[in-house]
Amino acid sequence: MATSWPQEAAWPTDLREHAAYLGKYLRDALLSIEREKDRPVPPELAKIMIMGSLSLLVKLQNMPDFRTVHDALNLARTEATASAASTTESLNRIDAGLKQITGVIQQTMRDNTDTARDAKIAAKEAAEASKTAVGMVRELRSAGQNGQVAMPSTYAAIAARGILPSSIYNMQSHRATPAQALREIIVNIRNPLTVANIRAMNPRNLKAHVDRAIEQSGNEHIKHIRVASTNQLKSGDLSIKTATTEDMEALRQFAEDWEHRLGTNAAVRIPTYGILAHGIRTSSINMNDFEYNRDEILQENKPFIPNASIKYIGWLTRTSPTKSASSAIIEFTRPEDANKIINEGLIWQGEVFQCERYDRQCRLKQCYQCHKYGHIGTQCKATIKCGYCAQDHATRECPNKANKDMRKCATCHGDHEAWSNHCPDRKEEMNRIKAAYLTRPRLHPEPTGTATRWPPQPQAERISIATGNRPTLDPPRQSKAGRSKSPAKRAQKRVNFGDESPTRENEENTIAINIVSQRPQRTVVPSRKALEALDANVRRIHTNQLARSMHSTQQMDIDPSTNE
Repeated sequence: MATSWPQEAAWPTDLREHAAYLGKYLRDALLSIEREKDRPVPPELAKIMIMGSLSLLVKLQNMPDFRTVHDALNLARTEATASAASTTESLNRIDAGLKQITGVIQQTMRDNTDTARDAKIAAKEAAEASKTAVGMVRELRSAGQNGQVAMPSTYAAIAARGILPSSIYNMQSHRATPAQALREIIVNIRNPLTVANIRAMNPRNLKAHVDRAIEQSGNEHIKHIRVASTNQLKSGDLSIKTATTEDMEALRQFAEDWEHRLGTNAAVRIPTYGILAHGIRTSSINMNDFEYNRDEILQENKPFIPNASIKYIGWLTRTSPTKSASSAIIEFTRPEDANKIINEGLIWQGEVFQCERYDRQCRLKQCYQCHKYGHIGTQCKATIKCGYCAQDHATRECPNKANKDMRKCATCHGDHEAWSNHCPDRKEEMNRIKAAYLTRPRLHPEPTGTATRWPPQPQAERISIATGNRPTLDPPRQSKAGRSKSPAKRAQKRVNFGDESPTRENEENTIAINIVSQRPQRTVVPSRKALEALDANVRRIHTNQLARSMHSTQQMDIDPSTNE
């Protein structure tokens, strides 16, 4: 009987199936060979077995190395672990950021709540003040109808009725009193973003912001200083008031350590104290050479002001160079140096010139944008108005500049330019300036430790002009018995710095000290704040007295066409 040999097979693609199928095929072939010991093995069978084995070997060679696979798996596991750690760290940072944002939002909500509460309190106070004012008006009308004469109200009486001056509720438009000016620091801020950020703060947060900037300076001389109050001016600058003059001087001295922490480009303004020197020949000084003029003035006046420093020298008005003689402004860095020159006079090229205090409030301010008075263009947020026709365009771009029939004042709406001397608003502003000139203190306030004396009392030194047109200085602290009573010296012209004779109103508010002493008595004049709180009747009487005294008082050279 013939033996059946294994038939040719199709080898599977899968390695394990191939190996199993090849093993089965080889076992069948081996059994067939053992049964047919005498018969030779067919070549076709040997060929099939060899091809199956070779195919299996090729598949085994193409299999990846298990060690390589193991290393690849370990690397993948390491990378997965690092990625998981990085993801966890990112999630932690996101969580911290969300917590910080939540804290900021909560703080903002608390600040908004405080602001709303402060606004509610302010509105309540304003309503109460309005009710009180209405009641006063009714009382005044009732008194007028009954034929009664209203008595002048004093500051104490007004305060007792619970009425405060309107300027107290609006600190941005309120000018600092002399005592406050000695403790005030002005920080110039020119960055619009910083101005907007500060304007968004309420007074409490603004004060905390300033205190934090001072504390974070790290300067041991100032880090414990806490300011008394802060407010933002209309110009965007920051007004800071300290508790004492020593704190103010320390903050100014170390301004570089804390001013930049308030905002970008924030810088403390160094105040100057100006004097007006009258009668200087314009041909004797070149205002373009500041350093030469400064050195000459300091050298000639060194006996009086040995440690002085000058920051500015210039003419009072723009038309001064066209005159033969005019008034010059000289600004010192210390009030005591300016006051010494006011008392002793300014020596320039061997001559002594009369001097008085220079007060910027006694100069005309007119905005070049809206043409209103009392502020300048850099502080104005109003719509631009033309000075010729009062329309909404710049003055220099006016198409009706040459047409005089199109004139219209932007302030009073009259048929003239906004800067015309015939304008009623301009005349009113000039009268206000003249009144401020007559009531201004003679000297600059000087800090004296923690206490300051205001207004500064006149010194014993006087400036006189000799009859021979040679100015001389009277010796200081000269006794009355030692003064000459000759007609020639009695006729010498003396500088009059304003109406120093007390009116009836001032006599009623004057406090005499050391009445039994034979020494000159010091008088205490009510502060400007008290005068502002007086009612309209008292102010009208005071204004009339000032107007009558203007004719006998030497006036400052005011240029109405000059804007600051």
